[in-house]
Amino acid sequence: MKIIDLSQPIHTGMPVYPGDDSVILEHTSVYKEAHYNNHLLHTGMHAGTHIDGKMHLLDVSEYISSMPLEHFCGTGGIIHAQNEAAIALTPAYAQAIKGKSIVLIHTGMDKYYGTDSYYTGHPVLDMSLCRYLADNNIRLLGIDMPSPDRFPFEIHKFLLKNNILILENLTNLDKLNQEDEFEVMAFPLKINADSSMVRAVARLTV
Repeated sequence: MKIIDLSQPIHTGMPVYPGDDSVILEHTSVYKEAHYNNHLLHTGMHAGTHIDGKMHLLDVSEYISSMPLEHFCGTGGIIHAQNEAAIALTPAYAQAIKGKSIVLIHTGMDKYYGTDSYYTGHPVLDMSLCRYLADNNIRLLGIDMPSPDRFPFEIHKFLLKNNILILENLTNLDKLNQEDEFEVMAFPLKINADSSMVRAVARLTV
């Protein structure tokens, strides 16, 4: 068994979406002084590797903690889509999606994580691909970029309306091949919030 970490690290000053609050991770109690260690994390739910729940961009009152745990794990498929400004459905991408419950899209944008171009130059998903994801009952879409679209976020809304949650800011997707058989696990905190930071991993099954 091999487990690949797909998550970005959490630390003070880590990259956040433009306009979001900064992340502060503070060592509040030090063993030498207090005889124990403790840390305090101040963060929004959309920092680092996280899942957008329905409540994020839909007028609903469904916390991410109310979603069944089965929504956040399952058989994975990967689409390698580097150097595409708009990622549309192709026969190869359709093959990668068929029979899967979680789909990951590798664009290579994670190498720009923390730079302006990460937020301004990322590709977007074409509606043809999104409709195919919905038609195939995909539960979770993972991407190595900050968003599958831009304002007014119609792709976000389409996916969420179709019960497809969005796993953003992944990394290490280059370590997965389309021929690999793997499971994806990305469990949110049991938190009454629209979305949640996660530790996302891929577990190769053969």
